Amino acid sequence: MAPKSPTKKSKKKTLRGRFLLAGFLLTSLAILPTTVLFFIGMLPSIICRFVDRSHLKQRTLTVAFMNFAAVFPSWYKMVTQDHTFEHTVNILTEPVNIVIMYGGALLGYMIDWGVSGIVSSMVVQKGQNRLRKIKELQSDLISRWGDEVSGDVPLDAQGFPLQQKQDH
Repeated sequence: MAPKSPTKKSKKKTLRGRFLLAGFLLTSLAILPTTVLFFIGMLPSIICRFVDRSHLKQRTLTVAFMNFAAVFPSWYKMVTQDHTFEHTVNILTEPVNIVIMYGGALLGYMIDWGVSGIVSSMVVQKGQNRLRKIKELQSDLISRWGDEVSGDVPLDAQGFPLQQKQDH
C-alpha cells in the first residue's frame, strides 16, 4: 500500500503549528527571565503532565493551577522591580521562594488526593444504598411471587422450577 500523500488541510495545520511554535520560541526568548522563572517554578506541573495517565488530566490541572498560584507572587515581584536575568537568578536561589513554588504543587497533589478520596467514598456509599434497595425490592418480589423469582431455584429448559413446593 502506498503511503498517503498529505492533504491540503493537514499541510495547513502543520504550517500553522510551525508558525505558532516559532512565535512561542521568539516570545520566550524576548522575555527570557520570565521563561526561566516559570520553567523552574512550574517544573512539578511539567513532570505531572507526563506522569498523569488519566484521560482528562485532572491531576495535572489541579497541580498546575496551584503551582501557578504559588509562582505568581515571585513573577509579579520580578516584573514590578527588575525584569532581568540576574533578578530571576536571585529569586530562584532563595530557598524560601522554591519552597513556596513547589509547596503550591504539593498542595495541588493534596487537593487531588483528598477530593479523589471523598468522591470515591461517596460513590461506594451510593452503590451500597442502591444494592440495599435492590435487595429490599427482591425480597418484596419473592414474598409476592414465591421463591421461583429469586434465581436460586433450578429451572428446566422451559423455565419451570425443577423443585415443586411442598404443600403442608
